[in-house]
Amino acid sequence: MICPECQAEYLDNFIECGDCKITLVDACVIDLPIPEMTWTPLPAFIGSVFSDMIVEVLNKKEIPHYVKNNWSSSALNTSGSGLIDNMIRIFVPKSYEQQAITIVNSITGEKW
Repeated sequence: MICPECQAEYLDNFIECGDCKITLVDACVIDLPIPEMTWTPLPAFIGSVFSDMIVEVLNKKEIPHYVKNNWSSSALNTSGSGLIDNMIRIFVPKSYEQQAITIVNSITGEKW
């Protein structure tokens, strides 16, 4: 369910938007635009120590991102620094690149 006024999403058991007080409609009925995003990679990390910290800060600052692990670490469900060659890549939209680089620099102590 979605509010036709503010586009806030709700679970199916809600009837009215909490902010707009407008009756919700089925989200499939509305043709919402899908924003075009160009994803930019941040520096790659070996192991998940730095990447976990960076992802936590990106979440707190509400910066969109996705994390790509090696196949072996995701398939074997390892965590921490479990695999020696575990290369982790974090991608952010181009519009958030400078903010994300600042976060990476502050956590790793290196300039990228």
